[in-house]
Amino acid sequence: MILPRRLRPWILVCAPVFAAPACGDLLQEPDTGIATLVDLVPVSGGGQTGAPGATLPQPLRVRLVSLDGASTDRLRVEWAVLDGGGSVSPRHSFTDGEGIAQTTWTLGPGTARQRIVARFAGETESFDAQTTGN
Repeated sequence: MILPRRLRPWILVCAPVFAAPACGDLLQEPDTGIATLVDLVPVSGGGQTGAPGATLPQPLRVRLVSLDGASTDRLRVEWAVLDGGGSVSPRHSFTDGEGIAQTTWTLGPGTARQRIVARFAGETESFDAQTTGN
């Protein structure tokens, strides 16, 4: 589209003025209302032993506590295997009214040390277990 000469200067002058605020808004992170300043505290489940491939009897449990000491509910914790194979179920769990999230750990093969990590907003906590020989 070709514009008449008398409109061209307006487009060149006004375009940067109108584009700048729109670009700035797109670069800002949205405010979710969820405080990410929490402490991830192990509750139970570490230090267990079991046969290779067995599901451990105690679930792994962590508590998310805000910096003011309040429990935080409905926050998603990710669980991942670091060493030794095996699996966790579920891989993601939500904190309850006391701020506790949990998962069940099935050990991997072999007789090596095994390790799982819980993650939330850059905070991590790891759990170790040992398989017993056959």
